[in-house]
Amino acid sequence: MAYDYSELSQRVDLWAQQAYELGWIAEINSPISLKEKNPLFENVMRPLIVAFIGGTGVGKSTLLNRLAGKPIAKSGVARPTSKEVTLFHHQDVKLPTLPLNDIRVAHHDDETQKNVVWIDMPDFDSTDAHNKELVLSWLPHIDVLIYVVSPERYRDEKAWRLLLSEGATHGWLFVMNQYDRGEIEQFTDFEKQLHVAGFESPMIFKTSCTETVEKDEFKNLAQTLASLATQKTIEQLEQRGEQVRANALQNQLQNYATHFGSETALKKLYSHWQHAWKNTAMQLQQGFTWRLKPLAEHFAQRTMMEKSGDIDLWDEFAQTQFDDALNSLALDAQNLNLPTVPLEMQLLNLREKAKKQFSSQVELHTRQALAQRGNALQRGVLKFFAIAEVLLPITAMSWVGFQVVNGYVESNQTHDHYLNLDFAIHSTLLCSLSWLVPFFILKKCQPSLEKCALRGLNKGTSKGLDSLNHAVNLGISQFETGRAEQISQLNELKTACESLTKTPVEIDENSDLARMVMTNHAAN
Repeated sequence: MAYDYSELSQRVDLWAQQAYELGWIAEINSPISLKEKNPLFENVMRPLIVAFIGGTGVGKSTLLNRLAGKPIAKSGVARPTSKEVTLFHHQDVKLPTLPLNDIRVAHHDDETQKNVVWIDMPDFDSTDAHNKELVLSWLPHIDVLIYVVSPERYRDEKAWRLLLSEGATHGWLFVMNQYDRGEIEQFTDFEKQLHVAGFESPMIFKTSCTETVEKDEFKNLAQTLASLATQKTIEQLEQRGEQVRANALQNQLQNYATHFGSETALKKLYSHWQHAWKNTAMQLQQGFTWRLKPLAEHFAQRTMMEKSGDIDLWDEFAQTQFDDALNSLALDAQNLNLPTVPLEMQLLNLREKAKKQFSSQVELHTRQALAQRGNALQRGVLKFFAIAEVLLPITAMSWVGFQVVNGYVESNQTHDHYLNLDFAIHSTLLCSLSWLVPFFILKKCQPSLEKCALRGLNKGTSKGLDSLNHAVNLGISQFETGRAEQISQLNELKTACESLTKTPVEIDENSDLARMVMTNHAAN
């Protein structure tokens, strides 16, 4: 085995604690049956640890006193308030450090009971809560529990719940004490209850607490325990208890697995968000529309914005709509049985930064639209006429200069005047028109600042909403990644648990031990 139960239980506890703190699981399950068994005697040949347990007034202490032949355990009216645990064992047995202080210890020298340590537990149904805590704290140290009832108290609810919760991890013997005061129907009914609890052939001993009554089976009880007090039986009980706890641990892990939902549910979550966001984005676009034109007119008066933050489209209405969409996403996750806390943690940062993220996109595209007016064709035409505004006047003036120089040379040869009024007028008009025409076209064909700003605002709004959608999808993706990591760790623990439960403990079907253990664990 890669792990023993103790190490595996610690790993499960650590994983469950961190998963709970991160919100992946809603609660940490720690039923009694999952507590690690911690024997009083470790790595040594030890006796069988046997405890009397039951409700108030059924005669547990009287049975132990009868076994000892002297009053070693308190009984009667003092018992319900007693916080003591009474131990009765052979004088040669060396007890280790005991887990509690309030313990009465008595010794005997009966060699037939040398390998058995008897324990008298406080009344489980006592009004004193400390008694119940005392019983539960001792359970991991016990091999066999003797469940004592009386004809009047065999349906005790508290002790019965303990039987159902701890039944699979211990060996059990049953005593119907004071049976001579009851009816055979009560004994039969008690036996039927044990069948329902999971004992096919329970070992029930009838006692009367007086040796004079016929058919008293107290000696049979002592002899049975003496015959069971072997190292093999103790090892079988320990192995079976560990396997039962490993099975319970595996069931616990399986229960944790249900907290993570299914892959299908995760795909539906993506789909639900896209549908919900489509409606939300449409509502936001409609809400922004009436504010875009005034903003465009405002920016038409300037070529560039003076400072960032001039565009303030994301108002309380927009934030409320976005928050509602995220709340709807979390509700969908809950309805799909997916863990909502980790998802909400991913979305929390988006709620706080939504305005900044949206506004930055709107501002960026508005600035770009104002810096690069018009479409590509318009910018190409304007660039052509901007070049023409420079080249045409230079070309015209060059031509006029050439004509002037050429006319001057010819006039020297012919002695005629080379400049006349017509040439001067035409030259002036040519130079003027070569500059005025491109200049006029550039002025009149410039795209409207208002239209550019409006186009930038529209594009920025669309891109801003797209960026929010992308951020939410990224949050869901991170949630999916975290979920996959948790499931991977959980599956690793489940695999380790399976290795502990592969080989069943072999118990002879015809042995007394087989009659002392549950064949199936009651569900209630």
